[in-house]
Amino acid sequence: MKGYILSILGIVIVGILIDIIIPSGAINKYIKSVYSVFIVAVIVMPIVKFFNKNKDFVIHYQDYEISDKLLNYISNKQVQELESRIEFELDSSGFKEIDIILKFEIKDNQLFYNSCVVNLENLVIESNSQHIISYDYIKEVIIKHTNLTEEVIVINELKHKKNIFEMAYKNKKYQTH
Repeated sequence: MKGYILSILGIVIVGILIDIIIPSGAINKYIKSVYSVFIVAVIVMPIVKFFNKNKDFVIHYQDYEISDKLLNYISNKQVQELESRIEFELDSSGFKEIDIILKFEIKDNQLFYNSCVVNLENLVIESNSQHIISYDYIKEVIIKHTNLTEEVIVINELKHKKNIFEMAYKNKKYQTH
């Protein structure tokens, strides 16, 4: 209330100064019109505040909850983008047709990578990249992008994730007599 009275008193003093300083004429009418708009604004401001005091138009980010579907969608898109970037870097280094599958979880609305599966089923190494030890280089690129440890990166060369004994049984290498 004290601020309201001071603002009215201030606008009255400014009005008196304008009336003394500005000479009479056509420009005086325009200045007085602008001054009257300021007077109305100063008088109406507390009334508007009184009617809007129970309404809070500010959205606080901490109070906003993201739906699980939206969070999962965004996280999946981020993971797919990172998988594509890793595959592109390996592709440009001469390792063609590598599939990267990142395993992740969401805790406290943040994305954490748990592990990575590298599928080398269709791997083609260009002749200029044959000198690179492929497993070490592939792991190095993945670690650079994800900060995973080497222990959680699984390299899979098999077409299907089958047990080696199942494959041997089908090939009839290990038959018992």
